[in-house]
Amino acid sequence: MTSLLIGCGNLGKIILDGFQKKDKKVFVLDNNSKVKREISKKYGKVKFCETLSEVKWKSIKYIMICVKPKFAKEILNELKNFCEKTHIIISFVAGLKTNIILKYTGAKSEVVRIMPNIFIETNNSATAIFTKNLNHKLKKKLKTDFSSFGILIWIYSEKQLDFFTAMFGGGPAYLFFFLDCLNRLNKKNGIKANDSFLLLGSLLEGTLKQIKMGNTNFEKLISTVASKGGTTEEALKIFSRNQSFYSLLERAILKAKKKSLEISEDFI
Repeated sequence: MTSLLIGCGNLGKIILDGFQKKDKKVFVLDNNSKVKREISKKYGKVKFCETLSEVKWKSIKYIMICVKPKFAKEILNELKNFCEKTHIIISFVAGLKTNIILKYTGAKSEVVRIMPNIFIETNNSATAIFTKNLNHKLKKKLKTDFSSFGILIWIYSEKQLDFFTAMFGGGPAYLFFFLDCLNRLNKKNGIKANDSFLLLGSLLEGTLKQIKMGNTNFEKLISTVASKGGTTEEALKIFSRNQSFYSLLERAILKAKKKSLEISEDFI
């Protein structure tokens, strides 16, 4: 079985890397000469094409679309001339709904949507998979083939993907933003840059270890740190006043979700 990867930007390269590690055959469609040179240098066996007509379609199982939303319509319009029932279209494009893919491709192939985040590079992505019709055997195979991403969960309502994209697709950026705020506070209060990174890393590792140990009652964990009348309690009063921090976070995530919906409307 050979897979076709359409688009080999940052995400595409990571997907390709995962497939290469599993020794799976991948055909790449990308017109960027710099990308071709980089990939050819790293993976000598990867075959490239510049047009869909160059693809050996009989050998293709997965058609993985990994382009920016603005290029998706053009790709889908071309794909309708080549898609067959034997193909499975896998879209990594945010906001590109299943019914839109089926509309453009003539509803010939099965469609799967996969929404990872940048942590697939370290095999730690929180990834959602959605499909309407695939059987249990094929779902199991998909989970195996994309297991290198990290944690994969099935989403059974496509509407949830907009929230998932906002929360977990953007999640790494939110965490980095919060860490940046803490880092700036450290510097402002005289902690050296190297020390700051070490200390923040220690905070993250300690938090992760607690969760992996099964300590997921966050209210209880907070109370173990925030002693009555202590310093932490004072900080938490600011965070929790009128649920201001939660409300701000909720508004931000809903704004990102709304953007995902707007991208979907652009495809109609």
